[in-house]
Formats: sequence, C-alpha cells, structure tokens
Amino acid sequence: MSSILSGSVVPERHGFPLSATLGGVDASLKCSALRYPVSPGGVTLIFIHGVSGHKEQYHTVITRLLSLREVATYDIREIWSIDFPNHGEAATLNRHLLDEYKAHSGKDEGTCTTVDIAAYLHAFLSLPRFRGHNIVGMGHSGGCTVWVRALTMFTSVYPNALILLEPTLMFPFMSPTDPRSIHGAANVRGARAKRDTWSSRAEFRHWLATGGKSIWSRWDPRVLDLYVEHALEEVVSSEGHGSYITPKLRKDEEAAIYTCQAHTIEPSQFAAVCTALNEAGRHGVHIIWAELEEFVSKTAKAEILDAAEHRVKTQRTVAGSGHLVPQLQPDALGDAMHEVLGLIGSGTRALL
Repeated sequence: MSSILSGSVVPERHGFPLSATLGGVDASLKCSALRYPVSPGGVTLIFIHGVSGHKEQYHTVITRLLSLREVATYDIREIWSIDFPNHGEAATLNRHLLDEYKAHSGKDEGTCTTVDIAAYLHAFLSLPRFRGHNIVGMGHSGGCTVWVRALTMFTSVYPNALILLEPTLMFPFMSPTDPRSIHGAANVRGARAKRDTWSSRAEFRHWLATGGKSIWSRWDPRVLDLYVEHALEEVVSSEGHGSYITPKLRKDEEAAIYTCQAHTIEPSQFAAVCTALNEAGRHGVHIIWAELEEFVSKTAKAEILDAAEHRVKTQRTVAGSGHLVPQLQPDALGDAMHEVLGLIGSGTRALL
C-alpha cells in the first residue's frame, strides 16, 4: 500500500470479478476498489469518479468526511471508491481484454462506453456483500451519467440516495454552443493529442509544474500526490530501451468517453431516477455545484433541473471551486457531503 494512503485513515484494497459488457458485448471485467470500514451501522457510501479520474482521488475527501464523524447526526457503515474498468488500477487488470476487444472491433479507439461502465457499476452494486446496506451513491462529472444510466438500465438494485457533483448530463436538444458541448469536444481533441510518456514520475511532476498546464497548479497538493502515484504505471519498452511512465487510462480510451454522445441521455431517464429515489423510504437526489461555471453554465443547470422535473431534493455550491471539485477543494467537498448526509442519514448514528 502506498504511503500516500497511510495515516489515520487507511483503506483496504479489494478486487472483484464482475459480469458486465465491453463495447456492448458480454465480458467478465475486474473491478479494483478501496474500502474504508467505519462502523457496524449507518450508510454505505459508494464513490465513482469522472472521466480521467481514479478511485484514490477521493481519499482526501473521505479523510475530511470521516474527521467530522464525531459531530455528525448520521453514521457511516463503510465507504467504497471504485475505478472505472479502463481507469486506474482496474485498467491494468483489464488491459489484455481492453486491447483484445479493441483489436476485434477494427477501430483504433477505446471500446469501453458509459453504457458498459453502467453495467459494471450495476454488477458491483449487486454483489451479495451489499445486501441490507443503506447505500448512498456519489458521482462526479461523467460519473453522474454512469449512475443515471445504471439506474435506468437496471432497476433491480437501487441506492437509497444519490449525490451528484457537477453533473455533466447532456440531452438530445443541447446547443453546440453549450459549454458542455464545447468542453467535451475540446477534451476529445486534447486527449488524443496530449503527451503520454515520461521517463519517471519525477519528470511527470516537473512537466505538470512547468508545461503550461495551469490547472495543475490549482490542485490540492495532496490530491496531486495521489494522481502522480496512482494514475500512472511503469511500462517496459518493447524495444528493449528500458521503461517509461504512462497513464493507466490510455488516450484512445479517454477520448472515446469524453464525447458528447457518451453523456447524452433522455430527460425522462433522469426524471425516472429522481422519481424512484423520492419514493417512501428513499432520500432523493442531491446536487452539489461548483461556484465557477467552467463546464456547467446557468442554462445547463436549468436544463438539468427541468429534466429532473424539479424533483432534486437539495442543491448546494462549493464556494471558489471550478468543475474539478475533488481535485481543487477536497475539504470543502467533504464538508458539503457532510451536510447532505446529515439530511440523508439522520438517525442512522450507530450506538458506540
């Protein structure tokens, strides 16, 4: 276990085989997950990241959230954070299959779609170990699309509440001038064109600091450390020239799930999720926005809320943050989630 994940809050590493799909074809994928055991009762939180993220990115948020436990009106049973099947450690476990399916498709691009990731998430939620758990789902950015797809494609397993952070949900009527469309297209181009090899993690960190990537300078240093440590892997050169460092998420896989199509749903799908989570015994959909409208504009927010038929339970904003809230303001995100859980899980405080 990396020293970055050591200290007072140390997660367990788990792996699970999941029956899902890849390119719409049935596939057995491996899931890499972190588990934070907390108490015998309370809510079980399941975090999923957005495109280009990894499960370890939430460690700082989770550490902050757990530091507030003594003053909480709710309790947490356990917390899970999982990789998408083509991201992070899961990508290394599924590499052979990802490459094999890509070769069979005849296309020089990633085959894993948000529909595939939704099937993978559903398979994770369906694990026997979660029976009887009071599950609260959490997703950021493109991870919100995955949650909505999973809960409309499969209705046999449902969380009791859902926390959506900066959802980038898109709809068929979206204007090409919408920031979501513009940024999505830019992300596709950027993913395909970006540099993806370095001699070492030290060189990669230096590149982040000096390569004109101003966004990295805004990241919380703890989250940046986690990214450098866990989002890249060492690869031995096939030409016998030593090794190099490269992202575990390959460029073609990243570009394929940045497309607008990957995150376009029908408004009725989001409305159905909000309706189901407002039923008796469940605690609804809660949205956390970033104050700086880098990706999700006022118009986009209005469209998302209209699609939900105004059935979103609560909304709150992380002050001073841009779209990448987990990377920019992890402590403030932990505080915001603490507020939401105070509404969702009130009365679940376990007896100590």
